[in-house]
Parts: sequence; structure tokens; C-alpha cells
Amino acid sequence: MEQEIPFTKRTLEKLEKPTKRYKIYDIGHKSSVKGLYIDVLQSGKTIFRFRRKHLGRAVTISLGDFPTITIENARKLALKHAANMSQGLNPNEEKKKQIHQAEVERALAMSVAQLFEAYVAEFELKIKTGERREKSLRDIEALWRKHLAPKISSILIQDITPVDASNLLKKLISKNSVAIHNKCLSLLKSMFNEQEKNPFAKIKKLADTKRERILNQLEVKNLLDALNHELPIYKDVIMVLLLTGQRKSCVFTMEWKEIDHQRGIWIIPTSKMKVKKPHAVPLTTEVMEILKRRSNEADKGEKYVFPAPRTKLGHITEKSGKGSFWWRITERAGLRSDTKGESVTIHDLRRTIASWSVMRGGNIQTTSKLLGHSDISITASTYAHLDIEQVRAELGITTAQLMGTYQHESKVDRLVREIEQLSEGEKRELLNRV
Repeated sequence: MEQEIPFTKRTLEKLEKPTKRYKIYDIGHKSSVKGLYIDVLQSGKTIFRFRRKHLGRAVTISLGDFPTITIENARKLALKHAANMSQGLNPNEEKKKQIHQAEVERALAMSVAQLFEAYVAEFELKIKTGERREKSLRDIEALWRKHLAPKISSILIQDITPVDASNLLKKLISKNSVAIHNKCLSLLKSMFNEQEKNPFAKIKKLADTKRERILNQLEVKNLLDALNHELPIYKDVIMVLLLTGQRKSCVFTMEWKEIDHQRGIWIIPTSKMKVKKPHAVPLTTEVMEILKRRSNEADKGEKYVFPAPRTKLGHITEKSGKGSFWWRITERAGLRSDTKGESVTIHDLRRTIASWSVMRGGNIQTTSKLLGHSDISITASTYAHLDIEQVRAELGITTAQLMGTYQHESKVDRLVREIEQLSEGEKRELLNRV
């Protein structure tokens, strides 16, 4: 059954659901296009189609449903196809080619998991050339495995839009810390950096509040007491962490060949340092005593100062579970809390000795060298506020000199003043030493 009417929105909206499928051609309107018709299905669905002969054969092209496609747009599409067919193009064949090309591209497309594998392979090459560190790769693999792989590993990289990227990062921050969010963002940006479009490129890192937890004198005492209940290897590694102020990755992987016993210096190689250059750490008498004892007790040919033969890496590692040595020590020392972010971390030991050094009167430059920071501004942004009393004292002297009220203090007067500031216990200790 076929009908011919001038297409208008009103006439097409009045079409009723038929008992039998039929066609209505667009004829009689000033904008009517020959060959344009609407296919009325028994389901009530109405579809615009365009029919025209091409190379002696009738070709029918589906344009879209009404009213999703307006009459005006249906006519424009029909005219466009008519023009293409007059030039020898078959729109249906072109559409098949496009679909086939899209299927081929999709088959060749890389998943995010495959992209990560390629990224790791390139990272490993950079490790061999000294551009990157093995520790960084292990961190990246852990980040991928725990936070990213479960969510996006099977998705094709071409299917991730900027909106998808933004939503992924929002989900991360809803369940994790700002630090994890920023680390994942950095990894994803790097992974997609060589792609034609990087959906993570415009996403910015979130501002993160710097952790400032340091141990006070009582907490340090409790920590040292708790160490007495541990095996020597765990006690020793914590003491070296506390007394050197170095990163746990460097201490855990400390090798005997890095120690200059004669000069009392630990040379951390470039491959273990973020700053991409070796770092010389002066070792105190207390640390050297630990190393001397461990050296005497070490098996012949042992590579690591803190070995763990049963582990894949061959050296001691930090585990976060309740069975870990750090969990036991902090639990025993009263340094563990059920509140998130309140428990003392291993990195807090590094921050503690640096902070104590500054508060005791050490300068930022010395602290920066100890910590192995690449830029003194990194140290200053974290520790500069701690030496405020020194600045205040110096400013007071300068102000007094400007105002003409400064009175030179003799060495004896200064010693008397400093002794008066000591606690009773410290005064007794001083008297015992005299």
C-alpha cells in the first residue's frame, strides 16, 4: 500500500498504528524531494527513507526515525544522497566501508592494559640507561594493580573521553587520599602522553595538605623501648632510618658496597635517588656501631645490610598488615591509632630527625643536604617554620642595635642565661658532668 501526500509535521503526527505496513511518499509540497518517503511499520514506528536508482539498480537509504529526524532534515539528507549518487557514489556501500573501517580500527585498537604494558616496557629501558629507578617502577605497578587496573584495564584507549577521565579521578578521590589521586593522575597522563588525544591532559592535581607529623621526645623514647622486643634486624633497620633521615627505599636496599667504613660515609647511588645523582650521607658513631656489628654477623658474600633471603627482592621490605614489624613496633609504642592518618609512619622518622635538627639550631642548608633534596626550596617549604625562634632572637638583637638599646652579652652571661633555661633534670645532668 502506497500513499502520496505533502509532508507536514501535523499530518505525520496524526498517522495511526496500521494493521499492515505501508509507505507514504512526499509529494505536493514546495520542498518535496522525489524518492523521499516514510515507512509506517505495524509497530507504529515511522522511518524516513530515500529511494533512487543507481547504475540501473534501485537503492534505498534509511535516513532516521520521525520525529527524531525532522521533515526538513530528512529532505536535506535526501538531496545530499541524490547529489552523491549523481556522482557515482552509492551511500550504502560507503556506509559499509565506513563500518568495516571502524571495525578494523577497533580490532587494532589498544586496550588501556596493553598501553600500560607498553609503558612499563619503555620504563624498563629507561631504568637500564639510568633515567628512571627500579623503585619507581615498583610503585607504578602497585598503583596500577590496586587502583586503576580493576576499573579501566579492558577499556579501549580510544573510547576514553575527557568526561570519562574526569569521572574516573572523581571516583578515586571518593575512596582514597589526595596523594593517591595525584599519583594516579600523573601515571595516566604519562601513559597517554604519546597518544593522539590525551583525555587526562587538562585535569589538574588536587591541593594536598602536607603531613607534618614528627615524634616528640616521649614518643621517641617509647619507640626505642618498643624496639627492644624485636629481632635485631628490625631494631637495626628502624634505628638506621631514624638516625640517618634517609628514605625507607634507600635504607631497605642498603648494600655493603655503599658503605665507606673508614670515613663513616654511606654513598647512595644515582639509581636509588630521586635527584638523579649520588648522595653522601655522614654516619654517626651510633649508626657505625650498628653497621660494624651487622658486618661481623653477615654471611659471606651477603649483598644487603638488611637481607631477607626468602623475599623476591632479597632485602627487607615494609608490609602494611598487622603482621608487619612496623605494625608491631608502633602498636607496642602506642604510636598507632584507629583514626585515619594518625598512626606514625616510617616516613615520619625521616621528618622527625630533620625537624629536630632545625629546631635544635641547624640551618636549612644542612638539613637539605642531609635529606638529599634536589632543591633547597623543597626543604624550606617543609621545615623553615621550625627555626622561627632563632629568627626571632636574631631580629631582637638587630632591633636593639637599631634602637640603641643593645647591651653586649658576655660569654659568661650567655652561659648563665642558658643554664637558667634548663630543666631541673638537665641541670643535675650538667652538674654530674662537671
